[in-house]
Amino acid sequence: MMKFSIVIPSYNSANYTEKLIKSILNQTYTNYEIIFVDDISTDDSVKIAKKLLKKPHKVIELKSKRLSGGARNVGICEATGDYIVCIDSDDWLKDDYVLEDIANKLNGEDIMFLGYEMYGADNSSIVLDIHNKEEALKCGFGANWLKVVKRELYINHLLPEGTLFEDRFNHLELCIYANTFTSLGRATHIWNRTNENCTTLSNKWCWYRFEYCGELYKLIQRVHDADIRDMLINELHMYINSCVEMVNEL
Repeated sequence: MMKFSIVIPSYNSANYTEKLIKSILNQTYTNYEIIFVDDISTDDSVKIAKKLLKKPHKVIELKSKRLSGGARNVGICEATGDYIVCIDSDDWLKDDYVLEDIANKLNGEDIMFLGYEMYGADNSSIVLDIHNKEEALKCGFGANWLKVVKRELYINHLLPEGTLFEDRFNHLELCIYANTFTSLGRATHIWNRTNENCTTLSNKWCWYRFEYCGELYKLIQRVHDADIRDMLINELHMYINSCVEMVNEL
């Protein structure tokens, strides 16, 4: 029976921690572990998580600040499942059948793409329909929580740490080195846009694009496939231009 490791990087999301964890504990599919990794929160996130999560689940408290990429890496390295599912600490699963539907459709692929419904803002939704490497690399939405990934693939391609722009880079690296892809074909996550402390709503997040350009440049040096290199170089040009625009606005 396929096992999932649910990795939750957490920072000051106490207002949503119980809702998130219960959305997992209520799943009809039961062969999973939850790995809750707290990045030095100052609220009650850890207290709530420890109350709800007992063995085999884990609550890990980091001793030094590692941001979301580092917290995810700790969870990935602690995972024992066949596949890893990421969930941000202020989001939650859409219904009780998410893991069951994923397990029923997965057939050994390296990556399965998911979908989301937005909570708050314009309440929009998206379902990623991706079945090959080219489509995966062209996908403009690289969030870690929109993918189910084989644990071995994640272990070999961990996220950049010390940045808030880690998921887009990791998306590209995972898709470059994955061989097989599939999509679930429905929304699985509720993307919460009502949290004022959300990373992607912060101006600070935008400035991490500079670091992303540096990581992307190093990735290009490691890629030998000409078509993929060209795609990555175009991406680098786009983000460099974005950085220039930000500097010009100073």
